[in-house]
Order: sequence, then structure tokens, then C-alpha cells
Amino acid sequence: MSEYLLLVLAGVVVFVLAMLVWLLRQQQTLKQQFQSLDERVQRSNEDVAGLCSAAVAVDRRLAANDSRLNSIVDQVNTQRQTVTNVAPAEPIPASGYEDVIQKIRNGVGIEELVRDCGLTRDEAVLLMRLHGGGRRSGLG
Repeated sequence: MSEYLLLVLAGVVVFVLAMLVWLLRQQQTLKQQFQSLDERVQRSNEDVAGLCSAAVAVDRRLAANDSRLNSIVDQVNTQRQTVTNVAPAEPIPASGYEDVIQKIRNGVGIEELVRDCGLTRDEAVLLMRLHGGGRRSGLG
């Protein structure tokens, strides 16, 4: 019976040793997986830190662009108010152009057309070129 007991005891020892070897391998595998996951977490943390830094830089640029845009909008609004405050010239009816053309043919200058007929300087210059018969005085 003692041989039988020794044989059972040897089987138990072999089984325990096999389990110990298996547990050590599992522990080594888990240790490697843990290290791999730890490296991934570290890289992810670095990526998040980089993204946060980039987001702060983008936010600063957006704030600067927003400030510039608001400044431009203010300038445009100021110019619009300036243009709006200038009294618009009354449009000349089609029959009125005949009078203007006649004045041009009679030798009236650009400044007189602007002052007396309500034309802009560009309109007066254009009409003078179209109907002035080659007269160049006062152009420019």
C-alpha cells in the first residue's frame, strides 16, 4: 500500500508542478499584455495632450480671426453709413439726358454738369466722351 500511496503522491506532485508551470506561463503572458496595454495608454495620453495643445492653438487663431472679422465688419458698416449719409443723386429721366447732351454740345464743362445736372463725375466724363465731339477740355 505504501507504494500505491507513493505513486499517488508523486502524481499529485507532478500535477502541482505542471499547474505551477502553467500558472507561471499565464502570469508571463498577462505581464506582457499589461505592458503592451500600458504603452498604448501612454501613447494615447500623449496623443490627447497633443490634440489639446493643437486645439488651444486653433482656438487662439479662431479668436484672432474673429476679432479681425469683427473689425472688418465695423469698417464696412462705417463705410456704408458714410455712403448712406451722402444724398443719392436723383436719376435723370431719359428726356433729361437730351438736355445734358445739348449742354455738352454747347461747350459746358464737366464740373458744371456735375453741379447743375446732378451727375456724378464719372457720368459726366462718360457723357462728355460720348457726345463731346472730340472735346477734351475738362476731362481727367
